[in-house]
Parts: sequence; C-alpha cells; structure tokens
Amino acid sequence: MMQSLAKRPPMLAWLVLIVSAFILVSMLPIIFMTAVLPIWRPEEFSIVSVVMLVVALSFAAGALLSIRWAKRTIGAAVRRNSELEEKSMEHPPAFPQAEKAEEKKKPVWPWLVISLGALLLVSTGPGAVMLPIMPLFLAGMSTDSGNTSDYVPALIILIGYGIMGIYGYWLFRAIKVLRKT
Repeated sequence: MMQSLAKRPPMLAWLVLIVSAFILVSMLPIIFMTAVLPIWRPEEFSIVSVVMLVVALSFAAGALLSIRWAKRTIGAAVRRNSELEEKSMEHPPAFPQAEKAEEKKKPVWPWLVISLGALLLVSTGPGAVMLPIMPLFLAGMSTDSGNTSDYVPALIILIGYGIMGIYGYWLFRAIKVLRKT
C-alpha cells in the first residue's frame, strides 16, 4: 500500500539535516583557527586569511540555514502525522488485517547503495571535490614513471570512470525504487 504524502517521512529534510551537520562540524575548527590567527600568529595573518574566514563563515551560515529549514520541515511532518494519527484513532479501520496484508516490504539494497556513497563522501572530506577528476589525475601520474606502457593511462581512465558510471547508475535506480515504495 502506498503511503499518502502526509504520512511519508521527509527524507530530503533528514538528508539535508545530516549533511549540513557534517559540514558545520567540519567547518567549526577552520573558523576557530582562522579567527584566532591574528592573535596566535600575527606574522601569518593576511588578506587571504580574511577571505578564508569569510568563505568558512558563509559555508557555516548556509549549513545553519539549511539545518533550520530541515528542522522546520521535520517538525511540520511530525505534527501533521500526529494529527492524522489522532484522526485515525477516532475512526479505526474495519479490517486491520487487510491493511497489513497490502503493505509491501521495502527493499534494503537502495539504502545500502546510498549509504556506501555517503560513507565514501564523508570519509574523503574535502577531497570529495577531486573525485570527478581522480581518474585523470591518476592517469597523469602514471605517465611520470619512465617504463609505463601506453595503455595504462587509458586503462586507469576507463576503470575509474567506469566505476563512477556504474555507481551513478545504481544510485539512480536506488532513488527511483525508493520513490516508488
């Protein structure tokens, strides 16, 4: 049985909340170190430090705004679901066994695909920005050694972008399956 829009959990809001919290937690040490730099090491303080502080503060402000939006959305969904639950308690269903029989089992594999990608992005940290160009970088580095065959850079590029393409395909399928259930 398909859940109504009112009973669906706000998955995007939870995702935004978790990702924004990770961004905010990772930005706090940078903000602190850059803000204390004029006192701690005045000889290294420059306009670049000020620009870095402004960029870090803007990322933190964006993360705080998205956390605020996500909390409001989740709160509204919880209130809406509790109101629906109260209404459903007033009028209990005639055949509760029929409702349970109609419920589909939700697949687990989409969450595994999404969580593996999220784990990779979180574990690489700021290096996640380099993931799209990583095969090109590795292919370029492989040509630095003198005795590398000509096919090695092409093989590195094909395998690297092949893995990314396959993961992108499975991520697309996982999101499509989750939207259906």
